Amino acid sequence: MDAPLFAAPASSAAPSAGGGFAEVTLALIFILALIAGLAWVMKRMRGFGGRGAYSRIQVLGETTVGLKERCVLVRVGDTDILVGVAQGNVRALHVFPAGANTEAPPPPADAGPTLPNFKDLLLKSLGKSDPGKREAGK
Repeated sequence: MDAPLFAAPASSAAPSAGGGFAEVTLALIFILALIAGLAWVMKRMRGFGGRGAYSRIQVLGETTVGLKERCVLVRVGDTDILVGVAQGNVRALHVFPAGANTEAPPPPADAGPTLPNFKDLLLKSLGKSDPGKREAGK
């Protein structure tokens, strides 16, 4: 009975400070990326925050006309307003009278002649044919 009953093992592995620092750093980066991602999603979501179909102001459509400029069609009650939005500037471009048709027109039935795509032109210039078209023609 030379060895004490409650002795610690001869080689105890002490935790390294480097591993803990790396774990904390990675966790912090993950949390910051999560916050940035959620902020981006919240910014992109339209209608978040209680605005719904029963709101008096509705955004009917929007299109980008520049890097930071866009046109927005807004319905307020029965009146539709075309609004130009730029950085630090919002301006009414046109006010449509109540009952005006501001719905998007239907797509044309005949789009006209179809232009060849780049792949077909490249294969034609190289003197090759499209294998997908050969199989379809058989």
